[in-house]
Amino acid sequence: MAPWIIIVILGACAIAYALIMPRKDKAQESSHQLVQEMESTLEHYMTEIEQDNDALIQRVAELKGEAAATDQRMMSQLQELQQRLDQLEREKARMPEPDQSPAMIVNARQTAEGLQAQGLMDSVKAEADQQATATSDLQVEQESQEPRRESIKDRYTELFRLHDEGKSMDAIAKQTGIQLGEVQLILQLAEREES
Repeated sequence: MAPWIIIVILGACAIAYALIMPRKDKAQESSHQLVQEMESTLEHYMTEIEQDNDALIQRVAELKGEAAATDQRMMSQLQELQQRLDQLEREKARMPEPDQSPAMIVNARQTAEGLQAQGLMDSVKAEADQQATATSDLQVEQESQEPRRESIKDRYTELFRLHDEGKSMDAIAKQTGIQLGEVQLILQLAEREES
């Protein structure tokens, strides 16, 4: 073979290789763009979940603060009533029991007041116990209740309605205003979520 034929063949191979190279770059670029879109969608989703969790934690902290304030108020009322009851019992113990009827009336009145104070104290204790039980039940319920995860189908109802009607991905992208790559990503995520 003549050397010029070898040079022509090598030149033709180089030109063919140069024409093939940009096509590979375009394919790699579109897959890279798809990966970037998927990452941005996932980051957005994670940000929303974090915000929901922060709001839930803040609400639980507020409820704990309210419950602590209510407990403190009930305890102070209970202490006041206990002091009043102790004072009435001390006065009753100091008073001699004369046979006169006015003294008996005063004694009976003090006993009635003591019983009233005891009944009031018992009702405050019962109310405090009931409130504490209700508060702890609410806290347990809120802490045990996992935040409801929003399904991807709930977020993109229009997209899935069009997909169920048999529309193409291009038509869905045009009607919803969502980019084609994002439509593909959402449909893939929905398939993974269902499995």
